[in-house]
Amino acid sequence: MGILFDTNKKIYRRDFEKFLRDIPELSDTERSYIEGVFQDSLKDGLTEYELKKEIERLRNNPNDEIDSFEIGKIKEKLIEALK
Repeated sequence: MGILFDTNKKIYRRDFEKFLRDIPELSDTERSYIEGVFQDSLKDGLTEYELKKEIERLRNNPNDEIDSFEIGKIKEKLIEALK
């Protein structure tokens, strides 16, 4: 059985940037990179599903500047924010 969540709840740019600042493992360069990757998606906010999809896209891209551990931290914080 899956976890139930409000499918209408979204995270927006301001909250997204706040959560990124709260991840000490991220350098300023990495933080800026992630903000750039999500820039267009955050205009209308991201649902949990959309956020997971974007994060998995990052995780599976070998050319990204950040490693899987950091992506995992971002995912944990942002998904928690949507609950």
